[in-house]
Amino acid sequence: MGIKLGVKKMRKFNKKGFTLVELIVVITVLAVLAAILVPMMVGYILHSRIAAANSGAGRIRDSITYFLTQADCKGYGMGLSKSVSCELEIVIDDTGEWQITVSDPTVFSETEEIKWESTGRATASIDLGGSANATERLAYHLASTFPGEHFGYVKTRFIGGVCDALYYTKDQNTAVDNFPDFGEYNGWEVPDFEWLNAEQGLYNLGIVVGTSPVLPLTDV
Repeated sequence: MGIKLGVKKMRKFNKKGFTLVELIVVITVLAVLAAILVPMMVGYILHSRIAAANSGAGRIRDSITYFLTQADCKGYGMGLSKSVSCELEIVIDDTGEWQITVSDPTVFSETEEIKWESTGRATASIDLGGSANATERLAYHLASTFPGEHFGYVKTRFIGGVCDALYYTKDQNTAVDNFPDFGEYNGWEVPDFEWLNAEQGLYNLGIVVGTSPVLPLTDV
């Protein structure tokens, strides 16, 4: 019996772990893999965010254009005249409220019941689709169309009853400083833009901005 116990103890103590050299090799391999995979994952996440922002910008633009088309049919739209234009700023707060500021409400028609105002706000939870304030109606239309939006900023321009160009970000709910103005080239003032690190959709300070139509990279 004593001999058997002695053999078991010897076997127990003869078990070997990793040597220092083996640990160094394993750590080195892991470090190399991390150096390769982490930048790839970061790049994949960034490209996904940019694609989502561009998709969001396009969907919001289409939704505003749809609302304007309906407004034209009901007598309180802009009409088809390209001699008039107007800009909108939209702030989406963390409660899901859409707050709209209209640069020039006078470019829109009005009816006895409905008139555009300089501001309007709404959430998806309170139906303002029948409001006398057309700006408020638009805010409700957007809030109810995009109920999952709970933070962000949108700026857009209308020309002739069409949402001509739009930019959108979820990284802040204030204006993006020094972003290109709306202009004659495909809705933008410049034909291309020097995005941060030549990464289309990545703006200064790492803010991701979606555009519709997409604002391309600069050739510089």
